[in-house]
Amino acid sequence: GLSQNRHFNFLQAIGDHLRGLGSATPSTFGVFLASSRSETSEMAFGGWTSSHLLEPLSWGGIHDPEAGHWIIPMHGVRVNGKLLDICKDGTCRAAVDTGTSLLSMPSEAFAPIFEGIRHATPLTGHCVGTGPLLQIDVGHFTIVLGPREYSQIRGNNKPRKKPRLKEGPMAHTTTRSDLRCFPILMAMDFPAPLGPKLFILGEPVLRKYYTVYDAQRQEVGIARAAHRQGPNRDELLLQVPGVDGPRKGGRSNPTMFDVFRWRVAVRQLQWRL
Repeated sequence: GLSQNRHFNFLQAIGDHLRGLGSATPSTFGVFLASSRSETSEMAFGGWTSSHLLEPLSWGGIHDPEAGHWIIPMHGVRVNGKLLDICKDGTCRAAVDTGTSLLSMPSEAFAPIFEGIRHATPLTGHCVGTGPLLQIDVGHFTIVLGPREYSQIRGNNKPRKKPRLKEGPMAHTTTRSDLRCFPILMAMDFPAPLGPKLFILGEPVLRKYYTVYDAQRQEVGIARAAHRQGPNRDELLLQVPGVDGPRKGGRSNPTMFDVFRWRVAVRQLQWRL
């Protein structure tokens, strides 16, 4: 959409057609990525779809539009509230890229971010609940990603320690030792002028946030996307144990009685669809 050559600029070609139809924003398009099978991803040309927004769009200018990429300034990155040093020199940039499936970052930032956000799963064995937050400050807006956006469940390859029996009451644990929420990140280094401190905001960001691209104003708008506010069947079974607390005896696997109690609890919850 920012290509300088008219023959290679798809937004220019579509914009000419939309302008002929009377569109007031022919050089603008919006991107919505579905988060479940009950939704449909959408790319809107000549404007954006307001029903996909949970809040007003926050607009920010593009860094060096002549480079032909949707790259915006990036002021800093925090891991669970702790500011990393990588962007202190003011040279960090973030590319908003619909063609990248992962969240990409320079090698320099990969280790502290990866180690800071990986964590053990709760007893129910999922990564859709609370956990460390990854915060990306782009000046006019702060992107916040949680375990649901950046991680997948992986087995813990470390050998399990043999339990030692101790006298006294049994200690209740809130996490599992055999499963971890593994950050799905990618390290990628770019030479100047794109790099060296270029982050790529791929699907994990674009699924949680609705983005709008305006080639004429050379700006990117971002806001939280309006997804269906109801968990699917699998998420219900994963989340409901939190309603009645940890299972008795510290069991890591549910019994048929646990499942029965969960289903009863599900009927009592009010989900907004």
